Amino acid sequence: MNPAYAVAVVSSVVFGTADFFGGLAARRASTITVTFASGAAGLLSLCVAALFIRGVALPQDYWWGSAGGLCGGIGVALLYRALAIGPVSVAAPVVSLVALSLPIVVGVALGERPSLLAIVGMALAAGSFPLISNTGLRAGSSDPRARRTMIVAALVSGVLVGGFLVCIGRVSDNAGLAPLFAARMTTVVVFAVILFVRRETPWPTGVVMPTLGAGVLDSFANVAYFIAVQRGPLAIVGTIVSLAPAATVLLARLVLRERWTAPQRVGLAFAGAAIVCVSLG
Repeated sequence: MNPAYAVAVVSSVVFGTADFFGGLAARRASTITVTFASGAAGLLSLCVAALFIRGVALPQDYWWGSAGGLCGGIGVALLYRALAIGPVSVAAPVVSLVALSLPIVVGVALGERPSLLAIVGMALAAGSFPLISNTGLRAGSSDPRARRTMIVAALVSGVLVGGFLVCIGRVSDNAGLAPLFAARMTTVVVFAVILFVRRETPWPTGVVMPTLGAGVLDSFANVAYFIAVQRGPLAIVGTIVSLAPAATVLLARLVLRERWTAPQRVGLAFAGAAIVCVSLG
């Protein structure tokens, strides 16, 4: 098995955990404030990682990093918003189902040709998301307007998160962490400007630990994804990382006591099988 796939699994789990903490913080504080504060915390944690991962970035690497930071920052903000509105087990899989498609399409367009087993794994991953999001709740059991807002936010977030995965995947192999610094700095600056215009506080009150946790874990996941995608095909690594909702839903079960339905259990099994297939493929 390509070691990059194991690193991608770590990235996926950490991304899912970061998303859970960010969504938890966004339930009690402004989404924009949480995104900015977590981004700033993530920027500091990258300084530690930079001591161990060095390289020489090309000019285009900074552009790819900045574009990824713009997509990722807004995508994460919308993800936090979707997670704050309505069940974690619905919002997270919707985001990842959309995000999954972009790395696969771009990877194939760039000449990657996954094996049959890997393709089966990708199909299992795509099939796992609707199952994971099946909470058993009827459409009319919650506020229809809030539900529509959540779905729209999740769909747009998925496109942007997928854009982030593609942009970071285009960074050259020996660039080091400079492009990730560019990405994170772009996110922080954009949301600092938004906070200034809206005259909102840059620091969330009452949810400091979840916010800091989201930022630090998100940066760790970014680094792990960056390492994995430099050593493995974008389509397969992107598929594994897009399975992050499995960790998010698991935490929702353990912390928020969200109940799992039979389809959700099957969906989690599909997600596990997908990781095995794409890793062995």
